[in-house]
Amino acid sequence: MTDWLDVLASAQPERTRGTTGARDQRTSVLAALRGALLDLLATGDSQRTTAAVDHILAALHTAQSDSRHRS
Repeated sequence: MTDWLDVLASAQPERTRGTTGARDQRTSVLAALRGALLDLLATGDSQRTTAAVDHILAALHTAQSDSRHRS
C-alpha cells in the first residue's frame, strides 16, 4: 500500500507533502480509486466507474488550485 501512497505523494506540492492533511488526502484518493476498481470488477460498468474517477480527479484538481491561490 505504501508504494501507491508514495506515487500519489509525488503529485502533491513538496512543501505540504509531509503534512498529516496531505497524507490523509493521499489515503482518501487511494480509497476512492480502490472503491472504483472494486465497483468496476463487480459490475463491469466501465463508463460509470471511469466517470466517477474523472469526477474525483477533477475535484482534487480544483481543490489543489484553490489552495495554491490562497497561499
